[in-house]
Amino acid sequence: MRGGNDDGTIGGITLMDQPKPAHLGPQYAVQFEDAAVVAAYAHRPGYPAETFEILTALIPDVQLESAVLELGCGTGDLTRPLAERVGRIDAIDISTAMIARARTLPGGDDRRIRWIIEAAERAQLDPPYALAVAGESLHWMDWPVVLPRIAAVLARGAVLAIVERRELENPWWPDLLAIIQRYSTNRDFRPYDTIVEIEARGLFEVLGRLTTLAVPVRQTVHDYTESLHSRNGFSRDRMTPKAAAEFDATCRSLLVPVAASGMLRFSVAAEVVWGTPES
Repeated sequence: MRGGNDDGTIGGITLMDQPKPAHLGPQYAVQFEDAAVVAAYAHRPGYPAETFEILTALIPDVQLESAVLELGCGTGDLTRPLAERVGRIDAIDISTAMIARARTLPGGDDRRIRWIIEAAERAQLDPPYALAVAGESLHWMDWPVVLPRIAAVLARGAVLAIVERRELENPWWPDLLAIIQRYSTNRDFRPYDTIVEIEARGLFEVLGRLTTLAVPVRQTVHDYTESLHSRNGFSRDRMTPKAAAEFDATCRSLLVPVAASGMLRFSVAAEVVWGTPES
């Protein structure tokens, strides 16, 4: 992730009053409420354990027993492990199906977690929060509403941490990206960087960033392909059966030859960027 310019521009273009990129619109965000996407989420690799050490270290020692807020928690990949380290955590997601699934997973019944089914823009909060976290979710939200709202509920000195998983050492990615671009139902997609977008709009000030050490992952071709259906543009509920079958077959044709004994080997790291949301 890279930062924007101090004058609120990217490449000389002022973004302060510009709408979000079209491919991040609500018509695409709603895909994460689909049952097919929720089912596919189980195939995403988890966050490296170091992610939770970084997040915990962002909480002042005197506030370790305080509340944490997660925005767009999905199936709780961040919430459930983080709950073991903090006093309590409010986990918000607009998808009923995502939170229903989260409750059934290990740690999902932890009494320190308050699962909240609502949009981050409207959810009833219980501040102050010693840390706010957004894992691969903030880009879907209404930034001019959500970021000032977070600023208002953070404790003094607390920060918002934005977390993103990254696949590494997967030499098949350039060819896979071409397949993704061919079959995605999100035809508005353009490359973007959430941090750049919100910084350039004057809604966030970066204070620091860390990337975890990469951890090895072994996954079958089938499971890896299924994980792609948890991404925007690949909900089986929105692809035609023919397109979904063609996409899977094309992915298998690419991935089977590079799999060793049927297993793909790659690494996953998490980048944590933290800072101050602007009110």
